[in-house]
Amino acid sequence: MNVKYFIVKGKKKYLSVYVRFWDSKRIDQKTRTGISVIYDDWSAAKQQIKVKASRDNNADFFNDKLRKLEDFVVIKYNFDNTSKKDITKTWLKDTVSDFFGRVDENEEYKAYLVPWVERFIKVAPNRLYRGKKIESRSVKNYKSALNKLIDFEAQTKKRYRFEDIDLVFHQEFVTYCKDVAKLNNNSIGNIINRIKTFCREIEMDGYSVNPQYKSSNFNAPKNETYDTYLNDDEINKIFKHDFSESERLDNVRDLFVIGLRTGLRISDFLRIKKENILGNVINITTQKTQQNLTIPIHPQFQKILNKRNGNFPKSLSDQKFNKYIKEVCSEAEIDNQIFGSKRNPETNRKEAKIYAKHELISSHCCRRSFASNLFAAGIDTSVIMKATGHKTESQFIKYIKLSQDEHIKKLSEYWDKQSKKE
Repeated sequence: MNVKYFIVKGKKKYLSVYVRFWDSKRIDQKTRTGISVIYDDWSAAKQQIKVKASRDNNADFFNDKLRKLEDFVVIKYNFDNTSKKDITKTWLKDTVSDFFGRVDENEEYKAYLVPWVERFIKVAPNRLYRGKKIESRSVKNYKSALNKLIDFEAQTKKRYRFEDIDLVFHQEFVTYCKDVAKLNNNSIGNIINRIKTFCREIEMDGYSVNPQYKSSNFNAPKNETYDTYLNDDEINKIFKHDFSESERLDNVRDLFVIGLRTGLRISDFLRIKKENILGNVINITTQKTQQNLTIPIHPQFQKILNKRNGNFPKSLSDQKFNKYIKEVCSEAEIDNQIFGSKRNPETNRKEAKIYAKHELISSHCCRRSFASNLFAAGIDTSVIMKATGHKTESQFIKYIKLSQDEHIKKLSEYWDKQSKKE
């Protein structure tokens, strides 16, 4: 096989550098490289641009490109020919375009990040993850990341190719999100994680992406979190509170207790049905992770079922649940002052300071409370993880939230046990 570069003399000042590639009778094609030279600057003997001291014609740069293009063409031909791929009439032209990263308007997704993400989102509802269609929430997160990337490109007046997604991009994008978009670290971190997902999928599609996205420095910044949870005494107080004057709050309280005593996510405990009850256990396949969990029914859960003649409380939307459980906790006087963060409706940003505890309650505290209380009671970590569905201990530990008094109590009990062994 042979590769040859040449120019064709004509009336124009700048002449195209052509590449010809042939291999016996199997292929013989030529096409423009996209590089142009002045006739006197071209060396036909050496098939390269002359390096002239009289002026800077970037000869070294372009000659290096031509050498690398030759290697690229030969390697790709060997691969395609031995892989039984069709060597079309435009094979050389397409190969040269691939080398230089050139795409036409309809194929920008093959080289540019934003067009690729737009195409990815368009087909996302039909994609499968662990045999299930991607949740609408995930598609919404993808769209949010896309919007920020579009805004970032408008700010920088630059379109980012796959090879541009490096540590410099990361630093500039994070700075933009903080200083211009005014996002907090958690929001920025979520977008960075989406971008890393995009990069992995781009590689899965067979395109080259800058490997720096895998660097530990291409990280997702996070705020310190102040996660709220309810201890057993507080849960019992909520369970025993009389809500007979409000059917709405009574219903929400029962749903809340079920969430607190099962450790399930809100997307799961709001859809428990009679068929999920098998004797004295709950069996349910989680919506987010598709795990099949079996959880013993807590006595308070059973009392709720007995109170309702075996029926479950009425379900409601996530938004209403999160709103109403704050009322439930306020009515039950869960109002001790704690440090935490919540969104200020005027600035639409989270503010960390001292709040009454009921103001900070959300559906997330169900799962955290379940894990934290069992851990504080001395239940083995592996047993709790079976109920919560956590796959690693590091994931589980993130959910453990104990007050200072409870840490002291737990350590003291442990040391008492140690002293008795001596």
